[in-house]
Amino acid sequence: MTLGLIALVGGLLAWTFAFVRWQEVWLALRALHFWQFALLFSLNLGIVALFSARWWYLLRLQGFRVSFLSTVIYRLAGFGVSYLTPGPQFGGEGWLVVLLRRRHAVPFSEGSASIAMDKLIELLANFSFLGFGLLFILRLGVANSVLTTTLMLPLIGLLSAPFLIFGALSSGILPASWLAERWKCSPSFVGKVVHLIAKAELRSASLIRQRLRQVIALYLYSLGIWLGMVGEYWLTLNFLGINANLSQTLFSLTATRLAFLTPLPGGLGALEAAQVTALQVLGFGGSLGLSLTLLQRARDLFLALMGIILGSLMHLRLRPSAIEQPALEALSPYPSYLPKERDL
Repeated sequence: MTLGLIALVGGLLAWTFAFVRWQEVWLALRALHFWQFALLFSLNLGIVALFSARWWYLLRLQGFRVSFLSTVIYRLAGFGVSYLTPGPQFGGEGWLVVLLRRRHAVPFSEGSASIAMDKLIELLANFSFLGFGLLFILRLGVANSVLTTTLMLPLIGLLSAPFLIFGALSSGILPASWLAERWKCSPSFVGKVVHLIAKAELRSASLIRQRLRQVIALYLYSLGIWLGMVGEYWLTLNFLGINANLSQTLFSLTATRLAFLTPLPGGLGALEAAQVTALQVLGFGGSLGLSLTLLQRARDLFLALMGIILGSLMHLRLRPSAIEQPALEALSPYPSYLPKERDL
């Protein structure tokens, strides 16, 4: 598996580098000013804070008081782990659960539920944008040359997955709870993990059912953040001398986000190939595409390392022991959600 990923990354990078001129890449990056780097970094840190506000609000809906600054640091830490490990931008969520438990006495099931809901809402917004972006790809007539029909169908299925999960939870379809009921006597590690996931699933379903308006508002809020991300991406293109219009910006950004769905750390190789291809298709040249990628890599790696360092310091700096916080009684699961009464 590891050798396969290394071979995939190497192949993608080799293919990408064949379409760029390194002198042009260097000249594009050299033309940037320090204030442009600082502005892009500040904008991305602001976007992280906006995403953290969603998670902070979900914790408050569950009755937990965690400072906003703490959620920003924790989210940066989770981003660092997810960015540097294989997988489609997942991997740091477990650390967030541990940080909530160690520093704020939030039960594992409640912390898992808040993170699961935050990730689900994020996926709903992200995949809504990607679906919209795919329409622009079709509109620009790129589908026949870059995205084949056989690739488009799995993409549509993947983009639909978060909406299907949301519909299942809101309808009381709880597969983890059903499985936990079957394994209720299992002392194995897997059985304990399934029971923990089932508790988080129950809390997530209850949150959707009893706070549906707030959850929908958070989804719309997340779509609003995407407007800021589009603006930040357009500004990055502009700093590199790429005068892209809205359609071109959306097309290139969609290609970028699709690259992060690959099971590669930080989309390594896939991101480079996607942006070089996208800018070639738009007529700006592959060298500018690689310049764009290197600029983003520098920014993301700095944020990831900063998150891991701050998260590690927070992890080691234990707060005084406290009694485990109870969740709001208003969010206790509906009786109809209990596995014994709702047999799937």
